[in-house]
Amino acid sequence: MQLKDKVVFITGGAQGFGKAIAEAVLKKGAKVCLADVKRDQGEATAKELQTSSGADNVFFVKCDVTNVAEFEDAFKAAVSRFGHVDVMCNNAGIVDERIWEKELEINFTAVVRGTMMALNHMRKDKGGRGGVIINTASMAALLPTYWFPVYGASKSAVYHFTSSWAQNPDMKAAEVRLVSICPTGARTAFFDMDDDQIMQREHFIAQTVFCTVDQVVGAFLLAMQDDTINGTALTVRSKEGVVKMKLSMVPVE
Repeated sequence: MQLKDKVVFITGGAQGFGKAIAEAVLKKGAKVCLADVKRDQGEATAKELQTSSGADNVFFVKCDVTNVAEFEDAFKAAVSRFGHVDVMCNNAGIVDERIWEKELEINFTAVVRGTMMALNHMRKDKGGRGGVIINTASMAALLPTYWFPVYGASKSAVYHFTSSWAQNPDMKAAEVRLVSICPTGARTAFFDMDDDQIMQREHFIAQTVFCTVDQVVGAFLLAMQDDTINGTALTVRSKEGVVKMKLSMVPVE
């Protein structure tokens, strides 16, 4: 997919990966809707990006992805503003084992909801333009860790949900690709956490080899622009960079 004039919808777009993804796609000529629960931060980010990329190319909409009506209205606002959405980035997430129900709701339930909204909008076999849905998972989806078992489970669910939809034979006619991004930790505000949000935080910090935000953004751009990538987890580690990982469906005897 060529990103010029394409429309990218990003949840968790006010800061961190979301903001960096927005900056990257705007440089390639895309238009962006930033959706985030943090109104002040989101409006400040949108203003900053409007200054650098044009007021008509980016806007912010306040969106709590756990609020069904608010999420749906945010997506509709992007379609109303730009006419369509070509790339859906379900990127909003938290890590906080103290509030594990909310962790699951944001990290997985909202990803399902965002995927289904985007899929119904994009499908060519239902009158859409096609597109790509990119869901932020984690290396914790693939490698069990004791630091944050619920977070890891939520991201594992994201990976399997995304890959399973991609295997659906109807997606060929729909012309919608689905990709998950699985980075190790990166030093963003996402990891400015209290000691009790995860188990043995100091050990986690000491043991983790953090990837860079630029590496993660590179994975998102690859997922958007390479039309051969579908049903794949793009893993992102500091030394290895971006690696494609795809598990084949095993037929049941």
